[in-house]
Parts: sequence; C-alpha cells; structure tokens
Amino acid sequence: MSHLRRAEGSLAARRRLGWVLSIFAAVALTAVFAELIAADLPVVAVTRGRFALLESVRERDRAASLSLEAIDAEYGGGFAVWPLVRSSPERRFAPHASPSRAHPLGTDALGRDIVASLAYGARAALAPSLFAVVMALGVGALLGAFAGTVGGAWDELLSRPLEFLLAVPTVVVAALATAIAPTHATLALALAIAAVRGAEIARVVRVDAMALMGLDHVLAARALGSSPWRIVRRHVLPTTAGPILVMTVGTLPSLVVLEASLAFLGVGTRRSWGTMIAEAVAPGGSKVAGLLAAGAILVTVAATKLLADALDEALDPMRRPSPSS
Repeated sequence: MSHLRRAEGSLAARRRLGWVLSIFAAVALTAVFAELIAADLPVVAVTRGRFALLESVRERDRAASLSLEAIDAEYGGGFAVWPLVRSSPERRFAPHASPSRAHPLGTDALGRDIVASLAYGARAALAPSLFAVVMALGVGALLGAFAGTVGGAWDELLSRPLEFLLAVPTVVVAALATAIAPTHATLALALAIAAVRGAEIARVVRVDAMALMGLDHVLAARALGSSPWRIVRRHVLPTTAGPILVMTVGTLPSLVVLEASLAFLGVGTRRSWGTMIAEAVAPGGSKVAGLLAAGAILVTVAATKLLADALDEALDPMRRPSPSS
C-alpha cells in the first residue's frame, strides 16, 4: 500500500510540474518568438522574385525607418505571411485606440500597440534573467565546489569576494551596472545579476562540499589519489545538483520583479513591462496597458515560483504530500 501511495504521489508531482512548466513555457516562447506575434515586416514573403524570411529580425533598423505605406508597397504585390500584429513596439498609431483586428488590445497613450509591447516586454523580462541564472549556476556551482573541496588558501581567496558581493543588495549592483553601461543595459543587468546570484549559489555549494569532505567514500577517494576536480565532478556536483537547480529556478521570480522595478524607475531596457506600468501611472497614461503589464508580471512570477516548488517536490520524495492528506 505504501508503494502505491508513493507512486501516486510521484505521478501527482509530475502532473503539477507539467502544467506549471507549460505556463512558463508559454511566456518563454512569447519572449523567444516575439517577432511572430508582432513585427513591422512579414514573417515570410515572396515578392518580385525575392524570398524573405524574418526580415524584422535581420533588418530591424530598416523596418523601423519604413512607413506603413512603404511596407504595403513593397510586400503588397506578392505572397506574405504576417504576424498577429503588424507593428513593432515602437511604431505609433492613434493613441488610446479601442481593440480592433489590427490592434487586438488597442493602443496606449502614445499610440503603440499593446500586444506588441506585452510580447517584447516578455523578452525584456526573461532574457536577462535566464541568461543570468544560467551563468550563475555554472560559474557559482564550480567555484563553490572547488573552494569547499580544496579548502585552505584557495577557499579564502574565493570566499572573500563572494562575501563582498553578498553584502551588497542586488538592486544596487544592477543599478550601478546599467548606469555604467547604459548603451548595453540588458547585458550589464544580466552580468550584475549573474554575479550576485552566482555568489549565493557558490556559498551553498561550498558548504555542502565541505560537509561531503568528511564522508567515508570521499575520504577513500582522496586517499586513493583522486584529484580535486575528480572529486568535484564525481561526488560534489551530483549530490548538490538537485537543490541547486531548485534554488536557481526559485530566484527567477525575484529577477523578473527586479527587472520590472528598474525599468519602472527608468533604468534598464527601453521597452519592458515595468516601463508600461510607469507610463500607465503618468497623467493621461493607458490604464489598460498598465494593468495588462502588471498581470503579465504576476503570471510570470507565479509560474516560476510554482515551477520551483514543483521541481522541489519532484526531486525530493520527502516533500511529496501523501494522497490521503
């Protein structure tokens, strides 16, 4: 009976992980394929004997400089597959336009399409966050495992900079990085977040690695002459992989909120959910656009938080609730 309950609990955990992952995947796919949702130029076009594919990506500057009449004249005489909304997030139309076929959610106070702003806002929210957590996971886990395994002077050398980074609030590091490199604000923001989150991951892995050094099988491996790198690869990283993965995914909600907060204050990327909210609370701003941006942040944060919890449940059988509870 206990085996059956464990199997049912495992199946329930995987189902929860599946539907939560699908919500997060929908937001992530929107960010990746924003040009398929909203763009000035067609996704695919065959006109005047010329084949064009994703020109809004390859020729972004040219697309922004063309008027709607010029775009229609260039692609109107051939075959073209257009995105859902024929507009980039910066193109202007009539302000405060009601929802229509051309603008499914209408336009904001400056005449920009709300669907386009939401789609590219997803990219602004997730691109630096995902890039940062991947970098933080790789670098932080390796540094922490090496420091905890080798110990001694190497541990001291690696631990002091990590303690300094952990003492500084993430928002301060991110604001300073974007202020230093305003022309590459997205990259600067991602690197700043990666440094702080990498320090947190390194600290956790270092503590776990130091604890593992006293176990019999690790002591035996060291006595047989295993190198520190082999111990890290064979014993430390496999043991800490699950908790660190959960911790890494669990940081995504705070990173999404951080990016939106900085954008709300005018720091960071040009078009973001945070800038949509900032424009909405200004006099004459589009309240609909602000509410939709706030809803997008809420859904993304909730999905990533639930994804971290579902991963924790799936990877840790002790946390799976009993079907009878």
